[in-house]
Amino acid sequence: MFNRFKSALLTAVGASELGLEYPPESDSEIGTDFLNSNLVFEVETKPYSRPSFLGLTNEETQVSADHRVRPIIVPRDLSRLPWCAGYAECINAGKSTWNEDQATATRGDLKLVDSNITLPYIMFSMFDGHAGYQVALTARLHLHRIIYEKLASIPGEHLLSEKQGGLVNGRDLVVGAIELAYNQMDQMVELQSQKGGGGCTAITILFLNGILYAAGAGDSRAILVVGEQERALTRDHTPDSESDRVRALGSLRGGELLRGQFTALEFRRRPLERELGSHVIYREPYMTGWALKTLTHSDLKLPLISGRGKRSRVMGTIGVTRGFGDHGLKAANTGVTIKPFLSSQPEVQSLKLEEYDLSERDCVIIATDGLWDVVSDEEAANILRKTVAPDTPSLEYRLTMGAQELVQAARGRLVGRVWRGKVENPEDKEMKILPMASVDDISVLVVPLYPYLCEHKQWLKTVQQDQRHALDTMQSSATN
Repeated sequence: MFNRFKSALLTAVGASELGLEYPPESDSEIGTDFLNSNLVFEVETKPYSRPSFLGLTNEETQVSADHRVRPIIVPRDLSRLPWCAGYAECINAGKSTWNEDQATATRGDLKLVDSNITLPYIMFSMFDGHAGYQVALTARLHLHRIIYEKLASIPGEHLLSEKQGGLVNGRDLVVGAIELAYNQMDQMVELQSQKGGGGCTAITILFLNGILYAAGAGDSRAILVVGEQERALTRDHTPDSESDRVRALGSLRGGELLRGQFTALEFRRRPLERELGSHVIYREPYMTGWALKTLTHSDLKLPLISGRGKRSRVMGTIGVTRGFGDHGLKAANTGVTIKPFLSSQPEVQSLKLEEYDLSERDCVIIATDGLWDVVSDEEAANILRKTVAPDTPSLEYRLTMGAQELVQAARGRLVGRVWRGKVENPEDKEMKILPMASVDDISVLVVPLYPYLCEHKQWLKTVQQDQRHALDTMQSSATN
């Protein structure tokens, strides 16, 4: 019975567990060539692969890319993820050859430079590629190593400090390390992007010294689900949500970045040529209110930011404003370079986990926009709660089932030639048309919080015991 359940759950394209081949690279190995180095170098182009913790063979990778079936893939060996975190993914409905999402998980020890203490850390990252898979793949292979390098350069006395009275505390230094790492990652892929590598969004969840750090650049998202409450840990960066920042850049030095092709002004509605000479409502990038002006020919230029919400675009071209890559991207029919308006800087939020009354059912959901485009934060949290609430099967399977259910909710099912979602209220007789499901790549990580808190408390206890033992030894030596 258990084997049948396991077989049904682990739907990794149905391949045999015998002779399983793992990719030669390991996402969890820290490259020593990165340590104590701030050099930016051109990364080697790697062949397409899926996250190594999935354990897919080359043949299974090919099968996972079936756009007609869109199989939901989960790890065969759940123990390859820290705390048997849940993971599931499925490919898009045909908009790109490969699944351009990538994910990685790393567990290790951070050796503090000025002490003999090693600080355990756990890191999860997710990337949503666009215009090709290469930048997302490169970020998967290298970002965690760069973050490790930046963290390793922080003096231990500062990293472990929680004092607010000094010039800087440990949290600020960790946030700075993540920001530096994201900037270096973007520099690493610059040559790659100029050769057509596209770009990717990025999100990182780091557990370090009892604190959860959530860093996001782009429109992938992480939410915290604790008890009956949920809230976003990261913010979506779209042209609409970052309109003020982007338009402010467009107005610099007389708008020279726009090369006379676009306007940084925002209008309540797109002005028309027949309205020339009339009064229209507008605002400058530095304004929060509105004003009136006489419409001129210059105002009829293409808007720097067009559309609303998920349909918003920078120069009518790209729908995300933060992430890695896109260095060679130009606005269609104008040749204007878009990269100056994009940013690799993540927004970082930190939470001290001891301040929360955590249980084993409390988690962080990390997912690409393939989930969030059709599933709200509240819906995702409810799906997860319902899945992890029972006492059986074991939590490790419930976490994977939770990730699987979330992907299923976003992917829906194929009705005719269209992917459709479920009706929220099956008894609603007026609901004749099923809602549209996501046709994008969908990737979901479900990370439990309680195991880390337990590990951190045990680490603190061990460190304190070692320090007391060392002090007792010194006092004994002094006495003798």
